[in-house]
Amino acid sequence: DFEALRNSIETYTNFDQIALAARLEKHEWLEFRRVAIFIYKRNSKWRKAVELAKGDDMYKDATETASQSGDKDLVLELLKFYVSKGEKEHFALCLYNCYDDLKPDVVMQIALVNGLMDYVMPYMIQVVSEYTGKVDRLIAERDDARQAQQAAEDQMKQQEANMNALNYPLALMAPPTGVPVPGQGPVPFQQQPPP
Repeated sequence: DFEALRNSIETYTNFDQIALAARLEKHEWLEFRRVAIFIYKRNSKWRKAVELAKGDDMYKDATETASQSGDKDLVLELLKFYVSKGEKEHFALCLYNCYDDLKPDVVMQIALVNGLMDYVMPYMIQVVSEYTGKVDRLIAERDDARQAQQAAEDQMKQQEANMNALNYPLALMAPPTGVPVPGQGPVPFQQQPPP
């Protein structure tokens, strides 16, 4: 019973899992081979799990395993495998599930050379949308930084002006005209007393 075996594998770990997976991958029943894939995935044997899934035409399992692995080379190999087999729907599924592990320029080249532009367009639209959002955020952050820098410079100039004003003595008002100031020669328009 493959379900009981899978439950035991999830529950118990004190056994040679890789040896069991090697025995199960040769089993005649597909579900036992699927348990082998599960064991390989649990033990981070991603490439072995993907190869086994591809061999049994379990393309959905292969795509999910490649996505979980985070291995960009493995994902690219799987994508090329789907192209070579003419599996257009699985090609599109791999683009969706393995989005973070693919480079848009490589995907576009594969699609263009193999006539898969209709299948790659949703992926490319998402890529362009994501990149546009990133550029918009970068521009907004740059503008915010510039405004903050300008505000800081303006504040520094204002503080400098305030400090300079405190360092200089207060300006005295000029006396009104016609009032004599001591120590400054004769006052004009005054009559001299007779001699």
